[in-house]
Amino acid sequence: MDTLLAGSFRAAIYCRLSKDDDLDGTSASIENQRDMLEKFCQKQGWEVTAVYQDDGFTGLNMERPDLKRMLKAIERKQINLVITKDLSRLGRNYLQTGQLIEDFFPRNGVRYIAMNDGIDTMRDNNDIAPFKNILNDMYAKDISTKIKSTLHTKARRGEYLGALDPYGYLRHPDDKHKLIINEETAPVVRRMFEMCAAGIGSKSIATTLNNEGILSPKEYTRFRKHNPERDGEFERRHFWTRTYVQFMLKNEIYVGSMVQGRQYTPSYRSKKREPIPKEDWIVVPDMHEPIVSRELFDEAQKRMGARKKTIKAKDEPDLFAGLFFCEACGTSMLPKVSQQKYFYYNCGRSHAIGQLACSSHYINRDTFHQAVLEDIRRNAKLFSEDAEKAAQRLMELKCADQQKQTATMKRDLASAKKRLADLDVKLKRTYEDNMSGKLPDHIFTMFIADYDTERATLKANIAEMEKALEKVRDTKADIDRFAALIQKYTSFEKLDRFMLHELIDRITIYETPGMGRCRKGKEKRITIYYKFVGAIQ
Repeated sequence: MDTLLAGSFRAAIYCRLSKDDDLDGTSASIENQRDMLEKFCQKQGWEVTAVYQDDGFTGLNMERPDLKRMLKAIERKQINLVITKDLSRLGRNYLQTGQLIEDFFPRNGVRYIAMNDGIDTMRDNNDIAPFKNILNDMYAKDISTKIKSTLHTKARRGEYLGALDPYGYLRHPDDKHKLIINEETAPVVRRMFEMCAAGIGSKSIATTLNNEGILSPKEYTRFRKHNPERDGEFERRHFWTRTYVQFMLKNEIYVGSMVQGRQYTPSYRSKKREPIPKEDWIVVPDMHEPIVSRELFDEAQKRMGARKKTIKAKDEPDLFAGLFFCEACGTSMLPKVSQQKYFYYNCGRSHAIGQLACSSHYINRDTFHQAVLEDIRRNAKLFSEDAEKAAQRLMELKCADQQKQTATMKRDLASAKKRLADLDVKLKRTYEDNMSGKLPDHIFTMFIADYDTERATLKANIAEMEKALEKVRDTKADIDRFAALIQKYTSFEKLDRFMLHELIDRITIYETPGMGRCRKGKEKRITIYYKFVGAIQ
């Protein structure tokens, strides 16, 4: 029986290594983990279906590429045995690791072995597993605390700890914690401060730099790593923005001070970062050569402060705030007014950066309001006059193919489930015949392989058909909900925010790039995505 069990296992080897792991030299390397586990499987007579490895990923992070690939393979029934060197390789978060071992693996019929920890979910030796998970989690917390303390000490000494070179500087070739001036980008920084001190606003500075083709910090970093032979011609993707220009103009790093500790991570289990009040930042002066003088820096701060405008609170937000977006870039369409009191909407990205980033998607406010109002009235009229006909039309629009095939799918689904049940009965009889000696091992192995293949195909087909039928049912339910909602607005005089937010998820606008204002022969496309049903054409 043991031989039969061994032959039926489809094993996956999982290896993980993090730079934060305090491991025993090369013995814990990815290569050595894999070699050790492959020899173990070979000795047991288990087929190694796949090897998954995440190098450079902390055990606290369960969003690892190969771990996720392995879990998907398990859900597809391609794997029924997972082996790791020890429990910490699977993970150091005791809650999530425990969920895998206690719930996910058993639910998917998977045996789990942590070789060095002596854990095997098929045996009665797993009481220690939850405690090992907690110890692994405590170890990760301790490492995190020590790393934070070390980094804080280094920051206090004025050592640079950033992962990337700050714009205008380079890390010293002999000491990565020191900065030297980048002669290529430092002139751009000086110019920015000079422009600001001369009274030029941050948006105008960003527009000037973009128009002159000067790469933004993000693009400059990408350009330095660009390989034309490997990556092709370099194309600019990101631009200078008013926000980043302001960030640089306020950064004391350009007067020689090392400014760090602006953010912190609330939990060692999370990568989310929270801001730290400015008075608690770690600022160490005179740590590197300044790009601008203190006098120029202070004059720039003075000018920026003088340009701040007092914004009067409005009685209420714009009617379409949070609903209206540019389809091309996803940015909010902003309400604007010209000096001639002409009200319109404009793409926020285009407004902030310029036409290099996105077309303005300019549209008159009254024209837009009227278009939305008429579309709501049109749909309300259709559903109030003949709700069944309108719902059927919308159903055909949303899932025409699935709806037409519903009857056939239901018959095929019932047939597939019956065949699956028959296979389970035959599989049981095959095991019984083999155990009693009526069926030779080689015939048994051949039958099991055929049954497994057919069962896997049937299960995949059943899942696909159930998903399609579920979509039809969900779509029908959503259309019924929308029908009840839209009929509330068969009669109304004007739009209001409650109505819009009750009926609509979002609205987008698109136009031919470079078209600017509506020119003859050109049209803007407005798409309204209603609650429950999306766009209705």
